[in-house]
Amino acid sequence: MAEPEATPPILLDTMVLTYLTDPRNPRPEWDPLVQGRTPVLSFVTVGEILHATRTSGWGKAQIAAVEARLQTYTVIPGTIGVARKYAELRSKFWKQVGENDLWVAACVLSQPTPLSLATEDGDFDKISAVFPLDLVRPPAAASV
Repeated sequence: MAEPEATPPILLDTMVLTYLTDPRNPRPEWDPLVQGRTPVLSFVTVGEILHATRTSGWGKAQIAAVEARLQTYTVIPGTIGVARKYAELRSKFWKQVGENDLWVAACVLSQPTPLSLATEDGDFDKISAVFPLDLVRPPAAASV
C-alpha cells in the first residue's frame, strides 16, 4: 500500500507568523490553513522579527526567548539561487513591491518545488500575476 502523500510545507510571511504565535494578536482564521503543514520561514522574516524585538524595548530574556523559538523553524537562507530570483523579481517589480517582499517571494520561488506562501500582504498579488506564486489566505481575508 502506498504511503499517504506528505502535506507540503508552507512559508509564513512575517505577519502570519505573528498571528499564529503572538497571544496578544490572535487570528484563529489562519490556524486551519497551516494545520498539518510544516511552517517554514524566510531569512527575511527572521530578520524582521529580530528587528521588532530590538525596537520594542524588550529585555534580553524576552529577546532570547524569541530567538530560541525562531530556531525551531526551518529557515530558507539567502543563497545564490535566492539572490538570482530576487534580481529577476526586482528588475520586474522595482518600486512597485517592497524590498523585503521581493526577498520573501524569491525564497518561495527559488525552491525546486515552490512553496505556498501564507500572507495577507497585497504586494504578493502583483508577483503572483506574473510568477507561479501560490498565495494562501483565509477565505474572507482581503489583500492589505
